[in-house]
Amino acid sequence: MKVGIVGDAARTTAWEKHLRPHAIVSEVNLVPTIKDLGDIDACFILDDSPEKLDHLLEAIRLGNNCFMISKQPTNSKKLEAIHRAAQESGVKVQFSHWPVLAPATQWMINTINKPGFIHIARRVNRSLLVDAENEFRNLWIDELGLCIKWINSGIHHVEANQLSLGKSNPISTHLFIRFDNGSSASIFIYAGAQENTHQRLVCSKQEVLDCDVPSQTIRVGRLNDGDHLFFGKQSFDPATAAEKAALLFLKSIQINSDTAYTSYDALQLANQIKKVEHRLALFS
Repeated sequence: MKVGIVGDAARTTAWEKHLRPHAIVSEVNLVPTIKDLGDIDACFILDDSPEKLDHLLEAIRLGNNCFMISKQPTNSKKLEAIHRAAQESGVKVQFSHWPVLAPATQWMINTINKPGFIHIARRVNRSLLVDAENEFRNLWIDELGLCIKWINSGIHHVEANQLSLGKSNPISTHLFIRFDNGSSASIFIYAGAQENTHQRLVCSKQEVLDCDVPSQTIRVGRLNDGDHLFFGKQSFDPATAAEKAALLFLKSIQINSDTAYTSYDALQLANQIKKVEHRLALFS
């Protein structure tokens, strides 16, 4: 498979290292713009510019399978155009929604594909947020995208509350989402912690998964034949996230399946962000 990587030299070289060792990749071309791609089977677009979605749409219209590696886009109008173009062109599109693509999350999704309840708690040291308002917003958006993708059902109701100290210092956000299939999710973000912690707790009727996100370690609780709860552990290497995400994308092209985080997933998230922010404006 011939792969093109679009972006600045430092980032494209780093991503090339994730691809070179794998037999599925026969050639990697590093180029500065979409127009330089040439004849390829897949392209990786490393772009955080304001025009990133325009660049992605250009690549799709040229018939390229695309992995968009950037901050999660939220422009629903442009994402709708991208989703429509991808469907019309028959190409695969994957977005780098890292909460979904992380190795531990992929294992958890395969283990509990229909969770009854997801609880996410993330506590952040405020001094680590450079652009507090935007970075704080991105924290809950990331987790909301994970919940919507994982539970995979229409949203029945959302409760949302956010507190800020003054006008530009968001300190906490709490979301509670009830889905049409009866599942629910709770997301709590707090930006006044002394230490960073990040936990995702996922439950079904048979299992409970408790993930320490920074270490990608999962405590797994299951019932044995005697109906007693016992616990085990699964661990994953956070450093392999980019490599494994790249392979997920390439394999989806190879076997003609949906990518791990599609243009439809990105569009659904963008649409729900609008609704959540409307409720935050009303009740915060």
